Amino acid sequence: MVRLAPGTTATALVRVAVGGALALALAGCSKADPRPSDTAPPPAAKAGPPRAAAPGGVAAEGKAPAGPDTSFRLTAEQPAPTTAGGETVARLVVHPGEGYKMNKEFPTKLTLEPPAGVSLAKSVLEPADAERFSEEELTFAVKMTAPAAGEYTIPGTIKFAVCTETTCDPKKQQVALVPKAN
Repeated sequence: MVRLAPGTTATALVRVAVGGALALALAGCSKADPRPSDTAPPPAAKAGPPRAAAPGGVAAEGKAPAGPDTSFRLTAEQPAPTTAGGETVARLVVHPGEGYKMNKEFPTKLTLEPPAGVSLAKSVLEPADAERFSEEELTFAVKMTAPAAGEYTIPGTIKFAVCTETTCDPKKQQVALVPKAN
């Protein structure tokens, strides 16, 4: 899992098993909401002198402090191993951070672009396709079949929003599923 402060980007790769490996890569992570920080006081309390730096970050007037985006966690659950030509399932799971909830009204969508030969049950998943979609969790189960032994990269984008009582933060995360068939 990678969480970044507004305006920052990074590339990370977390491996989980699917007949050897399945990876979830997060790249270009950023907050879409211009709010200064998830650790900042509520909007009514933001007036006044510049804030002190958040842990691990530097705050300057007009700039958000560096630090993790605690408004959500995006993870991949380990699927059962598979063989070449066999179906396997990867799960992308979003949990809102403390004080946040999933926005069920937002046009949530997972869009995947499988390489030649890899088949997906669906390449575009929306709320009706979610395995679970509540204020506490969003889970997309991605069914895939790799045609032959090897490792394949399935890039994609997941769009969702998490909200507090006073704000709503749209998110757009780049993901990559990497099934490996034996």
